[in-house]
Amino acid sequence: MIFESWLDQLSELNLLYLSLFFLIENLALVYISVLIGKAIELENTLLKRTDYKWVLSTLICNTFITIAGFELYNTGMVKIDFSGSVQLIIFDTLLLVLLMDFFMFFFHVLVHRLKWFNPIHRLHHTHVETNVYSLYVLHPIETLGFGFIWLLLITILKFNYLSILIYLVLNLSYGILGHLKKDIFPDFWYQNHFTKWISTTKFHNDHHKNESRNYGFYFTIWDKIFKTII
Repeated sequence: MIFESWLDQLSELNLLYLSLFFLIENLALVYISVLIGKAIELENTLLKRTDYKWVLSTLICNTFITIAGFELYNTGMVKIDFSGSVQLIIFDTLLLVLLMDFFMFFFHVLVHRLKWFNPIHRLHHTHVETNVYSLYVLHPIETLGFGFIWLLLITILKFNYLSILIYLVLNLSYGILGHLKKDIFPDFWYQNHFTKWISTTKFHNDHHKNESRNYGFYFTIWDKIFKTII
């Protein structure tokens, strides 16, 4: 298995080189995000001088979370399935996306409702009109909070390696799409029986305009269940 072999090779690196590797990896993801943002809405993809430090701190926090996840894998606490079962990949991907959305929804509600936590989350909401950089304007405590949810879930449950990769791609994609100013989702998306349950750019934009609504990330289902949807 190529991916398993690749992880084994990474485990031979010392902490310094491993940290550098994952720092470059996460930096590349930020760069890809910005390129996508510029490709869709060039004039809106601007980084404010006041946000430089927050984008940098989020990069460092994400790197720390990546290192932590890898070390948990090395110690055997995170177990990964390396089989090529199509059924398992589909099941694990759906389960991972659904569970992450569920737990992140409640974490998102808490950061808005808890008096001591809300000032921390206020940083992200300084971006009322969002762009791709808004994805990375987060307080370190909040970034680490979302990272803890991710690490806890993959520690408790065993997922297929392709499902993990697919989820990470979907997570980044929805982070980008959710913070664009331009809604790229077609009109039928809001009416179709299946797609109307899936979050859109407008859905998260509306949350930035009305912070007491639309807490979900990938789906609208939790907001509909708990009556927090616009």
